[in-house]
Amino acid sequence: MSMKTWKLSSFDLFSLSMTIKGAWTYKELPEASVLQVSLNAVLMPYPQLLGRYDEKQKSVIWDGREEKINLVELDRTGHSTAEDMYALVPKFNVNGFKSGKTRALEAYRIVLDDGVAIVLQGAHAMMDGATFYRIASDWGKQTAGIPVEAMTVDQNLIPDADALSEEQTLARIQELGWNKIEFRSMFGMMFNLMSMKFIKKPYVIELSQDEISRMRDETGAGTNAVLCRYAVSKMLEKLPSKERFTLLEVADLRGRACNVPEGFCGNFSQPVILGEFGRDVAASEIQKAASAILNDGKSLSENVQLSVCSTRYSLPYFMFDASDMNSRDPRLFYVNNQLKLKACEVDFGTGKPLRAQQAMLPDMIKFWQSEPDGPVQIIYGGFAAKIMRRK
Repeated sequence: MSMKTWKLSSFDLFSLSMTIKGAWTYKELPEASVLQVSLNAVLMPYPQLLGRYDEKQKSVIWDGREEKINLVELDRTGHSTAEDMYALVPKFNVNGFKSGKTRALEAYRIVLDDGVAIVLQGAHAMMDGATFYRIASDWGKQTAGIPVEAMTVDQNLIPDADALSEEQTLARIQELGWNKIEFRSMFGMMFNLMSMKFIKKPYVIELSQDEISRMRDETGAGTNAVLCRYAVSKMLEKLPSKERFTLLEVADLRGRACNVPEGFCGNFSQPVILGEFGRDVAASEIQKAASAILNDGKSLSENVQLSVCSTRYSLPYFMFDASDMNSRDPRLFYVNNQLKLKACEVDFGTGKPLRAQQAMLPDMIKFWQSEPDGPVQIIYGGFAAKIMRRK
């Protein structure tokens, strides 16, 4: 049988050392054998998830004879649904994936004293949040007998890294004023990343749906804008000398850039700069800026093309100063709104989850909802959590 390959894009390679994961607790779930059948069916259009990574080719390789992803059932008697589900399963071996020993996805069904849980975890290099949670949601639907539509599997949709020459790429990113990554900022970024590993505990604020509704009514802005405004203003209270800041948000670029469709399977999310704002910025101003940026398909597409090409030529430039993203005194505030992933809606035909655990990725500020119709959590990570704990 001929070998097939899934070549990792620069988006994928950026996430090569990261794990993506989700955990859901339920009162009850179908039996493991039923879940295994629906998992096999859901993963059938995505054979790349069954393959093995080859470092030389920077690709995942498979031939169609791979074993299915096995749903592992774990008996965790003595543990409850209130606990951290990730602590009850073996840690995903991302180095094993990189060396071709481990495949891109693992699935667990956990039996607990007061319920059952599902844990899905895998290689972030093969999927961003949009793809990962789509697989989880489709697995639930398939189990419940609801028809699902496969995502688009085509790495050729990602812009070609050779579309521009090195000279063209450099000239354009300098013209656009991209940030040059000096040794000092590279060192600062590495130092911050290392230091952040010691700040284990996030800082969490919860906002009820009623409170969010009230903020939307008062400002005339949408949920994302009012949450961004609230999250940033709370942090600025701890940074009284900060008059201005730059706001970035992780954007799912499907349907927005490079003609990559809504249902693309893989990684196609990137931080976008919403703008520089004063500390008293209104939510409506943030919404207006976000809308202008995210509806400018031409500019988004060019930024994607340039970032793909600049990675290809190892040019020391980035759209923003990444060393300021997670620092002790940030000027750059970075938000990942994960509410649109609808993690707490994953239903296997036995009801919505009691709780959906967030993926624990090291974002500066995350928005998450762990219970259906429950409050929204604003989760500050790393130095942002440390700043929020200041008296």
